[in-house]
Amino acid sequence: MSNPIGSRDRDKDPAAKMESSLPLWIILLLSILLFSSPASIRGQDYDDTLDSPPPMPPEEEDCNGVFITYTFISRIKEFPHVKNASAQAYAFKAQATVTNTMDKDLKQWKLYVGFQHKEILVSVDGAVIAEGTDFPAPVGNGTTFAGFPQTDLANSIDTAGDMTKIQVQIKLLGTQFGVKPPGIPMPKTIKIVHDGIKCPAPKRRGGKCLHVASGTLSGRTTAPPSSFSHDSKAT
Repeated sequence: MSNPIGSRDRDKDPAAKMESSLPLWIILLLSILLFSSPASIRGQDYDDTLDSPPPMPPEEEDCNGVFITYTFISRIKEFPHVKNASAQAYAFKAQATVTNTMDKDLKQWKLYVGFQHKEILVSVDGAVIAEGTDFPAPVGNGTTFAGFPQTDLANSIDTAGDMTKIQVQIKLLGTQFGVKPPGIPMPKTIKIVHDGIKCPAPKRRGGKCLHVASGTLSGRTTAPPSSFSHDSKAT
């Protein structure tokens, strides 16, 4: 004997009515799509960007010479804490980079950083102070870094764009005086020290970064041929 109440309930339920009207194969297909794991579906896709480096700044993309940066990272107040703001010491971290974007190697690179806040460097990773000063090193009037252990920067053509060979990162740790937050203790200037490479004035980006795209002259690299190991050939 049929249940008239149950029949009336199914008539009022849109989902039950749709289920009864759909073919079985459609119901099965919908069930598979509903309960399939999103991770397993995504796992079948191929993503060519997983191993790609982060995008370069527009200035670096367009540079065909040497691209350099200085980035202020962080600082904390040091002891002793004093009322005289100009005498207060802060521990700071910063990073500089030198990227060879030419079609030839950059030999024996040097980077000048125009520190101006009574900076004292206590650690440098990725380079050495060219003057050979021991740590802690007062550099408040500016200093020049030389490549060590990576004294030369290869070109992108001969290394298939290997950033570890065409770029060096210089990590700096030290003390600076007198620039309390929210001020940012940036150097006056940064520039490559290399015969034939001219550096324009640095540009400031985001308050904490200086960058310079240098080494170009009339669309040609400007470093002298004697300083390069790779001669590109026109096609």
